[in-house]
Amino acid sequence: MTLDQLKALCAVVDHGGFRAASEALHKSQSAVSIAIRNLEEELKITLFEREGYRPKLTTKGKIMVQKARVVLSQAKGMKDLAQHYAQGLEPELRIVVSEMIDMQIILNALTIIREQYPATRLTLLMENFNAPLELIEENLADIAIVGGAIWDKVEPMRFDKLSPVVLMPVVSSCSDYAGKADELTVADMDGATQVVVSDRSRDRDEKNYGVLETSVPWRVNDFLTKKQIILSGLGWGRMPLHMIGDELESGALVALCSSDFGPVQIEAFMVRTRSHPFGPVAEAFWQLMVGQE
Repeated sequence: MTLDQLKALCAVVDHGGFRAASEALHKSQSAVSIAIRNLEEELKITLFEREGYRPKLTTKGKIMVQKARVVLSQAKGMKDLAQHYAQGLEPELRIVVSEMIDMQIILNALTIIREQYPATRLTLLMENFNAPLELIEENLADIAIVGGAIWDKVEPMRFDKLSPVVLMPVVSSCSDYAGKADELTVADMDGATQVVVSDRSRDRDEKNYGVLETSVPWRVNDFLTKKQIILSGLGWGRMPLHMIGDELESGALVALCSSDFGPVQIEAFMVRTRSHPFGPVAEAFWQLMVGQE
């Protein structure tokens, strides 16, 4: 069994006959007929009923055509993949993203990457605070997209700024604090439960991430859990604005907007190590991200 035989089989079906198939394949009609006959002899089944004006697939022939299409598709995939690698394109792009970053800007760039480099696999990891930088340093990711200061990490790295992340302090509409959201002071929040996302990196310093000294912190692993706890009325916390737009609009969450509280802008960066080789796919993604600014 050869790929040419399977192509001939599918061409006869797709084009409605041996003559049309031969024209589509740029082969003689006899060559197509011989390919089908040899395939039938090898498989020991009849693929076409030939009594009518046009060849008609037998029941077994219909099944074999389905299998043939799968084999031809896989063969094309192997060929495309080989050409992809031959051009020096990476087999995999590894990106780690801080959970506070708006995923939409990343998805916009990834949509183009998938269209231009369909054979490159993607590994996309979500982490917090310094954890993405650790993965970059350990060569477990090609690109990190992080929020917050990275100046102590800049020396061995290349970075570009992205749009900042806005963190908004919010409470649930059912919270006792909701009715005075525009006048709360830090003293008013003495002893209040503050929901905080933990830094999962090894070199972490929890106190640096906006935790009030007089609060009772509840630490969680991710922003989704934090959002759910705040919505339930069990505490307050700062959430990325893009994650809570619907809840603010509906009134389920209330923004704290007094002189002691309000939105905070966190700088966002795209980071890579200077020593790690960068392939064409990673470079294309980098330029797409920078180009969105």
